[in-house]
Amino acid sequence: MFGLWLALISPPAIVEGGAPLYARCDRESPVIARLAGGTPVTLGHSLSGEQGRCFHVTAEGRQGYVFAGALTTIEDYERRRLAASDSDLPQILRAEIGRLREESPRHPLLAPALEALDSGRPALALRRIEEDLLARFPEDPNLLALAGLAAYQADDVRKASRYWERSLSLRPNPQLDSLLKRARAELEADAAAERSATQRFVVRYEDKALPSRAAASLLSMLDEELARIDAAIGCPSAEPLTVIVQARESWRAATGAAEWNAGLFDGRIRVPLDEGAPPASLRPTLAHELVHACLARRGIRERWLHEGLAMRWSGERPPQQLLQEAQKLDRLPEWDESRPGRIRLYYAWAWLAVDHLYQTRGEAGVRELLRNPAALPAPAIR
Repeated sequence: MFGLWLALISPPAIVEGGAPLYARCDRESPVIARLAGGTPVTLGHSLSGEQGRCFHVTAEGRQGYVFAGALTTIEDYERRRLAASDSDLPQILRAEIGRLREESPRHPLLAPALEALDSGRPALALRRIEEDLLARFPEDPNLLALAGLAAYQADDVRKASRYWERSLSLRPNPQLDSLLKRARAELEADAAAERSATQRFVVRYEDKALPSRAAASLLSMLDEELARIDAAIGCPSAEPLTVIVQARESWRAATGAAEWNAGLFDGRIRVPLDEGAPPASLRPTLAHELVHACLARRGIRERWLHEGLAMRWSGERPPQQLLQEAQKLDRLPEWDESRPGRIRLYYAWAWLAVDHLYQTRGEAGVRELLRNPAALPAPAIR
């Protein structure tokens, strides 16, 4: 069975008449609760088994499994996933990896490649896909797409484009086509040819954004921030993390990121640096994106937790007026990139939810919770 992470899109609800919340994706498993019709649910992964497709959900503070037929607006949910903005690249990547997990052949050699991809080892994942899977199934469009995803996160965008082109020639896929267009735009705009590295990081940069003499200080700062964040929330070891530093105009062209976005994690950390700006000015942004990288290595996908923790450990705090506005809401606001005010409110609510988590569990309790993502509670601010 292969998971599908879609927790980043507004969730459906329980159908009229209600439905059981099962302990497992099995109608014979214990029933945790009976959810009333109209109960909103937050979707996690989905499983496709002999009894049909079911979703892991969070509803009314409980977690369990609900079969797809008991959820409203699933078709709309899938449509919105496919229509995700090209600028929201991390969401597209996660959704596409999830789809491939569902549709790829159930081959025993697939699981190690997916585990490597999930745990921050894209180069290892790519090697396993190429040597163990594509050598046997060279014309499988799903495996070609997955190889492209691994290559992309391993910072081999040219190879990723070639794999995606081959996959699309075998079977159309609007989501993959969006990724290919983004990869081509990145290749056209990316002038970050200089490179410096430590055991834990590879920094690739444009010399007009980051002078070579400053690369060493940036690597030192990255090592310091990773040590601090590892102590705070834990960060499983993985392959060296690629950090790409570009001039702002190149960064915008390559990422398509929204104006409010100061950095991006898509398997690599990508940040803009204005010409003449000191590398130290990147510290909060790098810390923010490092939190995303560490949580991704643990398989944690909940956006509210990602953003709340990233703000907490990068020293960011939303304005008090915005926090007061968020406190009036009884649930997590919808993520809507077309409405910057709504995005700011989402961040404020996420900050409050993580603050509430630390107040109720303490730092040691949160660290332990992050080691066991299945036990994560529903977001709450009071």
